[in-house]
Amino acid sequence: MSDDGSLDRGRLGRLLALISFVTAVSLLTSARVLPSALFSLAVVAIGSIAVVTAIIGFLIAGASAYDEQMAGRKS
Repeated sequence: MSDDGSLDRGRLGRLLALISFVTAVSLLTSARVLPSALFSLAVVAIGSIAVVTAIIGFLIAGASAYDEQMAGRKS
C-alpha cells in the first residue's frame, strides 16, 4: 500500500506483469493448437480480455488509493 495516498504503483505493476504473462502464454498456446482462422479470433478475444482486466485492475488500484486518502482525512 502507498503511504501518501497515491496510486499503488507496485500493485499495479505486478498486476500488469501477471496480465502480460498470462496473455503471452495463452497466445503461444493458441498459436500451437488452433488453426489459423481460429487463431485470429483467439488473438482478438484474448487481447480484449487482457485490456478489460488491465482497466479493472487500474480502477481497483485507484479506488484503493481513494479509500486510503479518505481514511487519512477522517483520522
